Amino acid sequence: MRHGSRRRLVLNPPLWARWLLTILGFAALAVAIVIAIHAVNHSGASRSERSAALEANRESQIVVAKDQAPHTSPLRSGAPTQVALQRAIVIDMDNRIRHGALTGPLQGVRCAPAGRPRDSGRQAFHCTARAAAIAYPFLGVVDEHTRQLTWCKVDPSPVSNGPQEVPVSPRCLA
Repeated sequence: MRHGSRRRLVLNPPLWARWLLTILGFAALAVAIVIAIHAVNHSGASRSERSAALEANRESQIVVAKDQAPHTSPLRSGAPTQVALQRAIVIDMDNRIRHGALTGPLQGVRCAPAGRPRDSGRQAFHCTARAAAIAYPFLGVVDEHTRQLTWCKVDPSPVSNGPQEVPVSPRCLA
């Protein structure tokens, strides 16, 4: 091949070579755009965004802790302990509905013993309150010695089968 024909091939390549160079050029441009967009989207949250997220998380934990706070009531003579605890939770749920914390109407509360009574006279219960077709779990303890009922509403983790963000008070555990 002569020197002049090589020069002509480089300056004026065949049609298939021009198409190939065009496609490769657009592919390189597309890769560069994807890399640039990826870098912008994954550059990390700004300090103010991280701070706002931490503050929102802290505030949500305060709300959950307040919602799960222990409630107490005296255990009056005459009523079975399970029935007394159910009545106390009914009153609590009615108050929550009346103050707009939950949607009503209240459909009922059921409690069942959770294990055997302790030597300390404390009996644990698992309870479920139903309101507006939603089941709300509660943990309760009846203390025969102090004649006191204690119960906590349980707010499950937002992640299915995940750990609770705010643990339930030990007062609601036997």
